[in-house]
Amino acid sequence: MSSLTRWAGLVGVALRRTATKATRTAPRQTAVSVLGVAIAVALMLVVTATGLGLVQGTTVRGDAVDYWVVPEGGGASTMVVSASSAQLGDVHDKSAALVDDDRVEYASPVLISVLEVSSGGQSQYVLGVGVIPDQSLGKVAGLPTGALSPGDPYYADGNYDGEWTGEAVLSERAAEVLGVSEGGSLTVAGATSGDGSREIGVTAVESADVESGLSGVPVMIAHLSELQAITGASSADSADQILVQSNAAGLESALEDEFPGATAVTRSGFTAQQSVDSELPLAMGLAALLVAISVGALFVATTQGLQVEADSEQLATLAAIGISGRARATLLAVQALALTLVGGALGVVLAYAATLVTNWAAVRALAPVPIANFHPALVAYGLAVAALIGLLVAPYLLVMERRTDAITEVIR
Repeated sequence: MSSLTRWAGLVGVALRRTATKATRTAPRQTAVSVLGVAIAVALMLVVTATGLGLVQGTTVRGDAVDYWVVPEGGGASTMVVSASSAQLGDVHDKSAALVDDDRVEYASPVLISVLEVSSGGQSQYVLGVGVIPDQSLGKVAGLPTGALSPGDPYYADGNYDGEWTGEAVLSERAAEVLGVSEGGSLTVAGATSGDGSREIGVTAVESADVESGLSGVPVMIAHLSELQAITGASSADSADQILVQSNAAGLESALEDEFPGATAVTRSGFTAQQSVDSELPLAMGLAALLVAISVGALFVATTQGLQVEADSEQLATLAAIGISGRARATLLAVQALALTLVGGALGVVLAYAATLVTNWAAVRALAPVPIANFHPALVAYGLAVAALIGLLVAPYLLVMERRTDAITEVIR
C-alpha cells in the first residue's frame, strides 16, 4: 500500500468519525465546536465588511480626473455625503474659467445630495449626483454620463431658465428599488428653497463599477443645474467639489486661487489621504481577527479536548493494535480541521445575512448609503481563518492524546 493511499484512508476514517460524532455519539459537543467557530468567524467578517465599506466609500470622481477641488477642511474625504458640509459657490463660471486654461482639458462641478424620488406611487431615497456631462468626464460615481445631453442646458448663463432636459442615469440598484427601467419616469421632490418637484426621465440604467464603492447604492446622475434647482443650490450656484482633468503638474495653486477657501488635491494626494483614513477600518479588522481566532480556538480546544478524554479507550485500543502515534495524531488533526471548516462555512453564511441586515438598518436609521461591503474575497478569508483555528487547536489535542499512551492502564 502506497503512503498516499494510506494517508487518504486515514483522512477518510477521520471524516467518518467526525460525522458519527456529529450525528450519534457526541452531537452536543460537536455542535458547540461548530457554532463557536461560526459565531467567531461571522462577527469577524461583519466587522471586516463594515471596514471595507468605510474604506471604499470614496469621493465621487471621474475615471480621468487628476485634481479634486474641495472646500478647505474637507480634504480628500472618504465620505460620499456629509451633512451640512461646506460647499463651493459660483461653480459654473469658475469651472468655465478653468477650462479656458490651456493646461486644463476639462472641469466639472459635482453636487451630491440625497433625494426623495417617487415612482409608481412608492417613494425611495437615492443618492443624487449632479454633473456637467462631457465625453472627457468618463464615469462619475461608477456610472457613465454619456446618456446625458452634453453641457448644462438649463443653466442658461446663470438664469436657470433654459431647456429642462429632465434626463437621468440610474444605477441598477436605483432602478430596482424604484421599479423603473430605461424610458421610465420619476418625480423628484424639491427642497423648500428650490423649484418644487420635478419630472425626470430615465435615459439609461447602468451597472456601477465595483471599484467606486457604490455598486450596491441607489445612485441617480443628472445635469448639475437641474439638481441645483431641485435642491435649492441654484441660489448660490453651489456644488460640493470640482473634478479637473489635466496632465499638467503643479496646478494646485492655480486651482486654489480660482476657488478661495478651497483645497486642490491631486490623485496621489487623494490616495495618500485615503490610506490614512483606512487605518481605523484596518485596526477594526485586525482586532476582529484576533478575537475570532481566540474565541474559536477556545471553543474547539475545550469541547474537543473533553472529547479526546472521553475517547481515551478508543485511542488506546488503536495504539494497541499497532496504529502509530503519527496516524492517531492525523485522525485528531483532520477531525479538528473538519469541524472548524464546517463552522467557518456556517460563519460565512451568517456573516452575509448579518451584513444585509446591517445595511438595511443603517440605510433606514443612520446613513443614506450601505455601510458594509461583503466582498467575495471574504468567503475565502473566513474559511482560511477557520482552518487556522483548527491548526492552532491540533497541537493541544495531540498533547491530550499522548495521555492515552499508557495502553495497559487504559484498557484495564
